[in-house]
Amino acid sequence: MTIEAGAHQRGGRRIRRSGLVVTVAAVLFAAACTGSDDDADAVDAADAPSAVPSVVATTGIWADVVSNVGCEDSVSVTTLIPEGGDPHSFEPSLRDRETMDAADLVVANGLGIEERLVDTLEAVAAEGVHVFEVAEHIETIEFEFSGGHDDHGDDDHDEGHDDEDGHDHDEDDGHDDDHDEGHDEDDHSDHEDEDGHDHDDEAHEDEHDHAHDHSGGDPHVWFDPQRVAGVLGELADELIHAGADADTVNRCLDAYRAALGDADAEIAEILDSVPADRRIMITNHDSFGYFADRYGFEVVGTVIPSTSTGAESNPALLEELAEIIEHEGVPAVFSETTTGDADIQALATAAGDIAVVQLLTGSLAPAGQDGDTLIGMLKFNAHAIADALG
Repeated sequence: MTIEAGAHQRGGRRIRRSGLVVTVAAVLFAAACTGSDDDADAVDAADAPSAVPSVVATTGIWADVVSNVGCEDSVSVTTLIPEGGDPHSFEPSLRDRETMDAADLVVANGLGIEERLVDTLEAVAAEGVHVFEVAEHIETIEFEFSGGHDDHGDDDHDEGHDDEDGHDHDEDDGHDDDHDEGHDEDDHSDHEDEDGHDHDDEAHEDEHDHAHDHSGGDPHVWFDPQRVAGVLGELADELIHAGADADTVNRCLDAYRAALGDADAEIAEILDSVPADRRIMITNHDSFGYFADRYGFEVVGTVIPSTSTGAESNPALLEELAEIIEHEGVPAVFSETTTGDADIQALATAAGDIAVVQLLTGSLAPAGQDGDTLIGMLKFNAHAIADALG
């Protein structure tokens, strides 16, 4: 090419000029094409929805709460324990572990209610996934079950409920957004150690000992809508920290807190039809402590003497409960959707064929049915209890 350009100088110049034109045209064309792709990518990026944080909730109950605080699709929520599953007995699979490992936030109930998930939750947290255990941020009721008893006078039912309508229940007793007092990190670690949830091989060999009685506090905190409302601020902070839009979450937070307040008032109104001397309950296992505390009831006995469904009943206890039923004139006993009811059915028969009323406890109702949200669940139970005892 050099020799040919020297021999044909003018022609070579024309070739070079022509080549330059071609080259410049090619560059301009390529730039135009590249610019078009960049513009298209920019448009696509602008149109594409921004990523929202992935949140895994252990139960459908807390998944519903998370969805309400993170409404308007500001978070993506996955429920770990399937519909109808018992959180006390659910065992995670390898895929469940992978789902939690990939999450931006895991929301669990805590206080050991997810008995066979404790090890997995700890392992996920050790890998760097933030785990928010709701019950650790709520003022809990101490669990001190001592078996059935029959020394409950009518005046005892309203103790601690001294407002005019019987439904004050210490609304100003610290159930606001600040639930960190008395629940710092040291308290959490001490609580886990005291509860004995180390879940080593020996603990798993005996499922029916009292290793899972949650002696530090009753874990069934969702049965008090005011306690749930009180922890929403901290949950909202967790969602925002995980990447949810703050304005959306705060707007959703206010709306859901108001909805829980309205539900609380409606439940109290539903239960007003139950006379004070009939506000006594015998349940399948000890899960209604917060309900009783909030609305002026008393749980006088449980078929399974534990906050865990993993414990067992015994004939002596059933006989004692039958005597309580006869002595108190209890018209109904309460089973639950997530566990078998053979023992409580036997109790009802032994006590004179009284009604066995099924309540929602550890799982929401199927989608589309009454009780498929937390608020719906609380109202469903209130209606069932009022109808059975009123």
